[in-house]
Amino acid sequence: MGLIPWKNKAGETPEGRLSPLTEFRSEVNRLFDSFLREPIESLSDSVGAWSRWTPALDVTESDSAVTVRAELPGIDANDLEISVTGNRLTIAGEKKETVERKDQDVSHRESRYGSFSRSVVLPAAVDQEKVSAEYVDGVLTVTLNKTPAATAKKIPVKVS
Repeated sequence: MGLIPWKNKAGETPEGRLSPLTEFRSEVNRLFDSFLREPIESLSDSVGAWSRWTPALDVTESDSAVTVRAELPGIDANDLEISVTGNRLTIAGEKKETVERKDQDVSHRESRYGSFSRSVVLPAAVDQEKVSAEYVDGVLTVTLNKTPAATAKKIPVKVS
């Protein structure tokens, strides 16, 4: 076999697989297509960039509770608002950040701010009176106890 595998016009090798170069080109095209679907704003427009930001969420469920973890780096706990309506949890807040650098004769200051809101449909009915939230090192953990009706009940199987 040569150093450069033979391929037809469709980019397939004689075995019917895509050549590595064709696969690489497809991946690069897919990457650029997904990147260019959304309008690109200039890096200096930090207000617009923050207005579209939403935190990453992890939702886990146990027999007795639903736990939602949200990554909220750099956000003050006083700027967070958590609400439960029916089977929906909403986490909202505002980020205010100012970075200032001073070197001899040069001073540089950048401010970023913006609000966000993220809602998630809960996988089970929860007791709105038994919700707790803890914020440690930029990670918000909301624990929602399930209602007695939503708690899983194990039913034994009778063998005859």
